[in-house]
Amino acid sequence: MTADGATPPPVASPAADGWSEADRLAALLRYGVLDTPPEPEFDNITRVAALVCKAPMAVVNLIADTRQFFKSEIGLGVREMPLDVSLCARAILEPDMLVVPDLAADGRFDCNPLVSGTPHLRFYAGARLDTPEGLPLGTVCVLDYHPRPGGLSTEQQEVLRALARQTMAHLELKRTIQTRDLLARELSHRIKNVFSVVGGLASASARDSQAHGFAAAFRGRIGALARAHDYVLPDGTGTERDSTVRGLLTVLLTPYDEDGQRIRITGDDLPLGRTAATTLALILHEQATNAIKYGALSGDRGSVHVDCRRHADRFEIAWEECGGPPPAGPPAATGFGATMVAGGIDSLGGALTAEWAPQGLRVTLSVPLRALAG
Repeated sequence: MTADGATPPPVASPAADGWSEADRLAALLRYGVLDTPPEPEFDNITRVAALVCKAPMAVVNLIADTRQFFKSEIGLGVREMPLDVSLCARAILEPDMLVVPDLAADGRFDCNPLVSGTPHLRFYAGARLDTPEGLPLGTVCVLDYHPRPGGLSTEQQEVLRALARQTMAHLELKRTIQTRDLLARELSHRIKNVFSVVGGLASASARDSQAHGFAAAFRGRIGALARAHDYVLPDGTGTERDSTVRGLLTVLLTPYDEDGQRIRITGDDLPLGRTAATTLALILHEQATNAIKYGALSGDRGSVHVDCRRHADRFEIAWEECGGPPPAGPPAATGFGATMVAGGIDSLGGALTAEWAPQGLRVTLSVPLRALAG
């Protein structure tokens, strides 16, 4: 019994259609929606429900163990209420929809303090929020201060049912995104471990003096891949990061610019997909390491200007060095790094041109826009 003598709603008992309260609560928790802030997609649902049913109050209501949480509400002014005053806790025991024309004249609700006292509710209609397994999580409901002997019209009932289905579609989508991000974070952790192991093997190989140069270069490439990997994955809160070309350039090139004055990035920007980011990271890493070894960044006074330009169907990244030693011209032999860069450019469907000018090397990478989105 509640404080005023009313009988609490019998939510804890198994329902007639076969579900148990334990299974129902477990399903609700899996959606991770309790105590989350208001969201436009759910607010739109209550707005439509109130408008179509001509009701002063509309709620997307979720029934927890001791309370009802309002994911969205119009006309109530609160985000939750105790379960012992819940009208929706009884509504989820109905197989489809509960419509009560006059709450004060219905023995199930006449003693409810929301009916017998302030705010003196008189009308209720709620459509169940059912999971794909048939477990009821709550309702989309409308309420009124006046009884409605005719209840809702057929059309209004159908709209309320449709809004309940739409609410569940939003909840399913949110759960799918949460699951995807959880898997992405786990995969990210495992990939980082792989990077660490491979980097460790490279360090072990460097004990052989003949392999020292290759091992150092290989560790650098692994580091570039790791930084690109961290940049394009979700940020750890379930939010997808807005990865862009210039954002990746900044992440990759900052370690080569100790005083923050020698590398300048300008021009247009473009959203960047995960696959393209990894390939682009390898290409840009090779360019930066070559500038450190032989080009503008090998001395104290050289600098690099990276300019990005978007065209109708292509994106160009121009790498221009100045202030370093005069370029010696194209290398006489093709090394592993150059071979890897060529393969990466081919995979993007791009093209690379190099100009060995006396003032410094100028390299232009041109890639189809569609390739960078992948």
